[in-house]
Amino acid sequence: MVAMNEDVADTVMAVRCNMCAANHVIFVKMHDYIEWKNGAGFIQDLMPYLSDADRELLISGTCGPCFDSMFPS
Repeated sequence: MVAMNEDVADTVMAVRCNMCAANHVIFVKMHDYIEWKNGAGFIQDLMPYLSDADRELLISGTCGPCFDSMFPS
């Protein structure tokens, strides 16, 4: 993880899916990530710029395709 400026999405999160072991890269704002980890709010409110799949990957460690295979619509 590399943080350079709290005001822009410049922090690179490398996250591996717990189901398929695929590696994913997510760009977040460090301040938002720290706030979320400290319980300051819901991830969808603190990081609305992330896709649903990216937020789920941060929450549960499950990528979008694996989540969809576990919970088909």
